[in-house]
Amino acid sequence: MATKRPLKKRRSSREIKKDLRSIYTGKDGKMPNLKKLSHKRQSPLTGMLIKLIVFLMIVSALAWTGFFLFTQGLFQDNETLMIEIEGPDEVRSGEEVSYTIRYENGGSVPIASLTMKLNLPSTFHTFTTIPEASADQEWTVGSLTPGSDGAVTLTGVFLAEVESAQRLQALFTYKPANFSSEFQDIATYKVDVTESVVALTLSGPEKALAGDEAEYIINIQNTNLDPVYNLRVTPSLPDDFTITETDPAITDGLTYWSIDSLDAGELEALTLRGSFTSSASGDQNIGVAAGFVDEDLFLQQASEELVTDVLGGALGFSLIINGSNTNQTAELGETLRLSIDYQNNSKEDVSDMGFELNLSSSEGIIPINWTDADIDGGSRSGNTITFSGATHDSLSTLQAGADDVIDLSLPIDSSLSGADADTFTISLKAILSQVGGVAGTREIDTTPITVQINSDARVSAHARYYSEGGTAIGSGPLPPEVGETTSYRVYWNLSNGLHALDDVEFTTTLPQDVNWLESTDTDIGSVSYNSTTRQVSWTISRMPTSVENAGAWFGVAINPAEGDVGRFIKLTNPTSFTATDAATDEGLSETLEIVSSDLSSDAFGEGKGVVIN
Repeated sequence: MATKRPLKKRRSSREIKKDLRSIYTGKDGKMPNLKKLSHKRQSPLTGMLIKLIVFLMIVSALAWTGFFLFTQGLFQDNETLMIEIEGPDEVRSGEEVSYTIRYENGGSVPIASLTMKLNLPSTFHTFTTIPEASADQEWTVGSLTPGSDGAVTLTGVFLAEVESAQRLQALFTYKPANFSSEFQDIATYKVDVTESVVALTLSGPEKALAGDEAEYIINIQNTNLDPVYNLRVTPSLPDDFTITETDPAITDGLTYWSIDSLDAGELEALTLRGSFTSSASGDQNIGVAAGFVDEDLFLQQASEELVTDVLGGALGFSLIINGSNTNQTAELGETLRLSIDYQNNSKEDVSDMGFELNLSSSEGIIPINWTDADIDGGSRSGNTITFSGATHDSLSTLQAGADDVIDLSLPIDSSLSGADADTFTISLKAILSQVGGVAGTREIDTTPITVQINSDARVSAHARYYSEGGTAIGSGPLPPEVGETTSYRVYWNLSNGLHALDDVEFTTTLPQDVNWLESTDTDIGSVSYNSTTRQVSWTISRMPTSVENAGAWFGVAINPAEGDVGRFIKLTNPTSFTATDAATDEGLSETLEIVSSDLSSDAFGEGKGVVIN
């Protein structure tokens, strides 16, 4: 059964007023006037800050109003300089063009002084300007009355790459008559170089056989109404293509044709003849590019490319040197291992063929020790070795699908004289007389391989107690004694004469029982010591060939213990030598053995390195 809650008694208005009076009655026993509200009086500092903020807002509003009135109203209405550049926005490189820069005082206030400076791209070559500039691409116009105008016209030619974007810029500096300060306006005009007056075509065979002569014809023409000057035409050929003739001949040492000038409409034909080597097969890209030469810059104007499909020949062969068919480096005294691999890829026998291996250099004598060379029965004449059916039966007749190999060993001299070459090229040529029943001599070349000899750097490390003249440069007892301190100098030596060396570094670490002495010296570079890693380093940023020998030394000390009696003391751990050959860009490295108190390189201290009591 639910319990009934008692009803809350309703309060009378008299009781409510009594409660309110008890809350709001003041200390004086009187009720406040609730019809008026009052607040606490504001502090003087707060009021001052509010007034300051209101003042700054008014000043800022007035300043901005004045600025907009000055720049958008008075100034623009009275001192307006109008600028416009007229001329083609698309041009042909090498074609004469003209541009006119127009200016006008469109305001009501005279301009007291006006100058214009042109900023032209380096690719634009100016012929004439009307009027002539008062300084380098700068014109002094002077005063300009309201409504008056003027213009500067320049004529020239763009010699720029196709395609490229160029920009002409005119900078005007002027002073209105009713102002003491100067103003500037800039006008910029974008010009796109989309074509060239130089036209280029390339023609050649779509298919070719390895070893057969292929001819490519390049036509270059000046389509302009005026002559053009300083042109260069550069062919781009695959590695497996050998040039036999160019017409006109390309200057020795260059890889391009130089054309001094072409008259208006003149066409010149350039011919390139050569053959693909035996390693070429499939699509071969032949390209050519033509352009203007501006000092050291080549500004390409046109390029063409075609593809020649090189068909596989009856004889496949290759030249391998030290396991590679690419250019490589070698060391003095190293033996080059050569292999001539060949196979008959046809269904017919190949008869009466031969190989001709040739070593050549434009720098001097080929540094091969022919006395110790193994040429696998070939016939040598100078630097050329020939192989034929008389030396190898497989060259007399190589049956269909058969293969064979010729191996050679060519030792490089251990040192070079002033007349010896440090770079030489090895090339191989196959001579075919008959394939199947078809007779006819055909010569096929492989891609030549260039061998560069690394520099002849030689390094050594040893310790000394006495100088070469017998003066003591160490200290303490010798032989070293237990409990006594003996000091030595450790020497590093480097000799080099073939190529300059970069980033030369010798490094070693000291054993824990060897003390570092703060004494060093070096002919070149610097010696440093890291006390944490106990590493000693000698570094040379570059050692030129004019410095054939260099050395460095540092001092160390030992204090032998009883356990060291009867043996040599190790002064350093193995030394690491690294450098980069500046000519071949090949890294050189060598590890030298430990240096001890043995003093085998010290004529006065030798035999006095064993510790005694």
